[in-house]
Amino acid sequence: MDWTKQTALVTGGGSGIGKEITRLMVERGAHVIVATLMPQEIDELKQDLPEGPGSLTGIAIDLTADNAVSGLMQTLADKSLFPDILVNNAGSGLLGSHKDLDTRKVRNVLDLNIQVLTELCSLFARSLIERNQTGSILNVASIGAFVPVPHLAAYSASKHYVLAFTHALSHELAPHSIHVGALCPGITRTKIYDTMGLKAENQSQGSISERIDAFSMDAEEVAACAIKAIERKETQALPGINRLVPLFRLLPPRFTSWFMYKFVEGRNVS
Repeated sequence: MDWTKQTALVTGGGSGIGKEITRLMVERGAHVIVATLMPQEIDELKQDLPEGPGSLTGIAIDLTADNAVSGLMQTLADKSLFPDILVNNAGSGLLGSHKDLDTRKVRNVLDLNIQVLTELCSLFARSLIERNQTGSILNVASIGAFVPVPHLAAYSASKHYVLAFTHALSHELAPHSIHVGALCPGITRTKIYDTMGLKAENQSQGSISERIDAFSMDAEEVAACAIKAIERKETQALPGINRLVPLFRLLPPRFTSWFMYKFVEGRNVS
């Protein structure tokens, strides 16, 4: 794959997995458009990225705002920026008993993880087809897409949606030579830790966050898996030992949910 001829749009590309995906693409010569909530992340990204051969365009935007997705696509068109790769990386989650979570924050998580991703796929695909252009979509799901996860109920449910949506969309867009795949990382050491309440300095021995941290991965390893997934047109990509997680689908969902619940039962979040 000749990355020097590629223009990519990466949502949530200012930190974590998205930042590492952006870095690898720029290193390979691509022009990467980063859409992120925090303007300072764009400045930090420009400072951290190596010089050439690729390039970077940063757009600060709240993708959950009304008409934000259509506004983003219009902004790109106005700038004559027409990406042929979309990485739907922006996402969030909340850790805790679902009944105790702030319902407004839960709504925001679902809007970002589901609605924004779904709308971007639609508008991006339309743009490619109108231009008679081939392309790729990589939706970032999670290993939580394969098992129901108590204390991450809404988050894991949203990732179930992303995986199912990706598989269905891949068949719809195949006749247009648009590849659609899903990246399913495990818990990754990124800023989403803070959102979920998994800050390392807050962890107590035997807590949920300590247990989760024991199985976490580095963003660099996950990003490398994402690049390979795009290059090899993989429909489903899982980094490292996470490749074994789909085997859980051979078990009844009630059992896996019970198993995950027992994994965290009686433990503090942090």
